[in-house]
Amino acid sequence: MDIKDRIIEKAGELFFEYGIKNISMDELASSLGISKRTIYENFKDKEDILRFLITKLSNERNKIFKEFLEEGLNVVEIFIKVIEIQMDMPVSSAKFIQDIYKYYPKITKLLQENIEKNNEFLQNFLLKGIGQGYIREDLNVEVTAFLVEESTYTYIRASYMEKPPFSFSDLFYTMMINFVRGISTEKGIKIIDAHLENKKNLN
Repeated sequence: MDIKDRIIEKAGELFFEYGIKNISMDELASSLGISKRTIYENFKDKEDILRFLITKLSNERNKIFKEFLEEGLNVVEIFIKVIEIQMDMPVSSAKFIQDIYKYYPKITKLLQENIEKNNEFLQNFLLKGIGQGYIREDLNVEVTAFLVEESTYTYIRASYMEKPPFSFSDLFYTMMINFVRGISTEKGIKIIDAHLENKKNLN
């Protein structure tokens, strides 16, 4: 991993946990064991780092979906795999999102553009699932795509809880796996139930 990627990755970890405004360039440099000058040799400022981070996360998400589609997996199988991958990824705090919308209008615009692109992709993805016979034909794909995107903020908001009685991974998994099951046909439900049974046996 080159220095630029290292900076983006560490910044993401710190921004997600503490918010953007709470992390100074000095703290970022110290956590990486490099000089602040090295950071400024690679990025103009904190907003520049944030822009690269948001773009990187969006590209990684698109790459995952593309790879699974190329493998020939059906829509429900892809949903399950993406949910499992997401469970292992760091959860951003509500402060992270709040800081973006409050202090970084250009990044807010970038986020909104990404959401629109993701929404369009999800609608087409759901239509593909309908065509495959795994997603219900009566589904309102526009509303469903919107709900998938909005579900992200449910577990971000849960970060406000002082002592949640569950892990964020469990919250995300339970929420999303049941959501996908709810929009699936009988054929899709069989795949999800087999996955749930297998997961139960492993535990």
